[in-house]
Amino acid sequence: MGKRFSERSGAGASQLKRTKRYQQMRDRLKNPQNSFDISPGMKGFFVTCTRGREKKSALETIDLLEDYTGKLYPDLEDELRAEGEEGPNAGAEGPTASGGDIEADIARELAQMKSASTPKLFRYLPTTIECLIYIKCHKRIDPEQLVRFIFADITKTRQRKTRFTGRLIPAKVTTTSKLDAIVKGSKEVARDLLVDEAEPTTFALVVNIRYCDDIKRDDIIPAVAAMLDVKHKVDLKNAKYTLVIEVFKSMCTIGLVEDYNALRRLNLQTLFDEPNAKKAPHSIRTSEGGATTSRSSSPPPTSTIDKDIT
Repeated sequence: MGKRFSERSGAGASQLKRTKRYQQMRDRLKNPQNSFDISPGMKGFFVTCTRGREKKSALETIDLLEDYTGKLYPDLEDELRAEGEEGPNAGAEGPTASGGDIEADIARELAQMKSASTPKLFRYLPTTIECLIYIKCHKRIDPEQLVRFIFADITKTRQRKTRFTGRLIPAKVTTTSKLDAIVKGSKEVARDLLVDEAEPTTFALVVNIRYCDDIKRDDIIPAVAAMLDVKHKVDLKNAKYTLVIEVFKSMCTIGLVEDYNALRRLNLQTLFDEPNAKKAPHSIRTSEGGATTSRSSSPPPTSTIDKDIT
């Protein structure tokens, strides 16, 4: 009896474990935070944020983008509403309220409500990586132009508008993490620098790779730099233009930024910090004869993702 009961108990425990694992997988699939909907052809913004505050960062970033989009593209929403009204059934008059077709009246009212609603210009797409989010934007919006406009205004007004968001990097091209796709996307982003009429200038490359073992920085940098250094000169400290390439998992975002280092690598948190500001060392008392020594108050080393935030 004891052996049979033990065998049954073991089988029941094993079944319970399988059921628990199955339920956990279902919960993970139901959670939208675990979905990865970023695909080639999109454009938007690659954003770093505080760990555990990805949703809050996405909300405040979208608020920031919508605010400045209204200033930079004041007629965009009206144009999109007008295009929405000019659909296949636009202008077709249905029966009036006195005509008796209630379903047609309801359909017409719903269409009017939809056309009058505000168009959705931005959408938050999780990267499933801590401290990193992706904001997809409407095809009519130029991410590089919008980022320049935002940082020009914030630098002038010196007002912090975000709490959890770090770097706001334009993703004019989103492609796969394959080398040929990255080179092709870089040519598209840096098109104005590659034409014959372009004036010689300085450039730099910033390449970050996260959770991707299929490609290395040493593969990307020579391939992309080869098409730029024909006419332009490399300047790693004060480049006029910086091509920012962010590789994460199977995707890659590419954007061209002007005065990247002067704008603190597009970091909204450190934009107003003094360039040479350092934390003052604090004095502590040791046990060796009461001598006083100074030690730095800098925090311990952090992970690679945290370093990218600042």
